Amino acid sequence: MAHMHWVRSSKSRIALNGARVARAVVCALFAALLGCTTIGASTGCVGPPLQRAHWRPAFEGVSLASFHRALPEPIAIWAARIDLRAPGIRFFVTPPLEPGASETSGMKTSTFLKRYGLQLAVNASAFDPVQENEGTPIRIVGLSVSEGVMYSPPSENYGALMIDRANRVTIAAPPVDASNAYNGVGGFGALLEHGENVGEEEEKRHPRTAAGVSRDGRYLYLLVLDGRQPLHSAGATTAETADWMKWLGAYDALNLDGGGSSAMVIADEAGGAKILNRPIHNGVPGTERVVGNHLGIFARPLHSR
Repeated sequence: MAHMHWVRSSKSRIALNGARVARAVVCALFAALLGCTTIGASTGCVGPPLQRAHWRPAFEGVSLASFHRALPEPIAIWAARIDLRAPGIRFFVTPPLEPGASETSGMKTSTFLKRYGLQLAVNASAFDPVQENEGTPIRIVGLSVSEGVMYSPPSENYGALMIDRANRVTIAAPPVDASNAYNGVGGFGALLEHGENVGEEEEKRHPRTAAGVSRDGRYLYLLVLDGRQPLHSAGATTAETADWMKWLGAYDALNLDGGGSSAMVIADEAGGAKILNRPIHNGVPGTERVVGNHLGIFARPLHSR
């Protein structure tokens, strides 16, 4: 029986490898036709296009880029580039319920943006538990610092994104020293380290939120990649997400909380909030999740004086 099991396993591996090779060939053909890069036989052609990201100014120091592709696997991405030297750029992380508290008041990313008058916001750290109603206390998993108040310490196992008073951005691996962080959020594993892709080619793809910084430290990049929606966007592994961050211009990058939490929101002209991507809380496309904390940006209108 053991021998027969080995034979079946060997045949299964041969069939699987054959399928991966065939998929890689198909992917290469699509790459040539569509002008996109490939990641590997196990992931297919979901990599960035060969042309660079096209950035469109939204506010002073804040530009947006998006990318959508239907074949061979759908992908939908929204990204923001923040010029850390631009006048008027300030950051804000969800504050605690009260000074010294260890929880935040859970809210959707769009609510966070409107409540504090921000121009751009994304979800950030992991949290527990998932709540359906806004205003419920939520515990942050990993770092959370809001305007100098650290109410959740760094994780012993994962990295963090930190911003000091001068808008200098640091993406740190554990152990994280957050002593200089004026605003900071925790994440999971690194995606890029000094330009090298250190993500993993997992079998499953998910929606992703990620943050990265340029090699010269001038730009912060925020990425939200939709997933779990077969006709809209398949999602990405962390290795694929790392390639997208590098495509945007990041040199170091961190995987933030993703899945049904992933959301990018921008202020509209009427003072409301426009959700740029298509979140998928509870498996329902277009549904925002109540999350524990967020990273927000204050920015001036274009051509302001």
